[in-house]
Amino acid sequence: MAENHIGGALVEVFGEEYQIATNDARQVRKIAAYVDAKMREIADLHGGRVPTAKLAVLAAMTIADELFKSAHQQNQIAETAQENLERLTQLVDERADMFSSLLDRAGAQPVRQAEAASIE
Repeated sequence: MAENHIGGALVEVFGEEYQIATNDARQVRKIAAYVDAKMREIADLHGGRVPTAKLAVLAAMTIADELFKSAHQQNQIAETAQENLERLTQLVDERADMFSSLLDRAGAQPVRQAEAASIE
């Protein structure tokens, strides 16, 4: 039976150490630093009078709000890209139809010229 060896990262968030199981310690440290910064930012806003547990909840709410806003912006960008793609496809189709029509007309002219030459 194969064993999975998951590494870990020791991080500090708001003065407390946490051992986090991960395959990407660098990413976990980056996330922990971000959470720590949010908690310190909120603590500073409240003059350091908020219990740590409440700071953690407020930080989680702030980060969740950022996540939701980012997801909304990403959805708007995806919708705009889809609309632009549809417009571009329509323009390409219109140009292809115009080109095809011009080719059809150009192909019909030599036949008419050949008919006119045989009549003379």
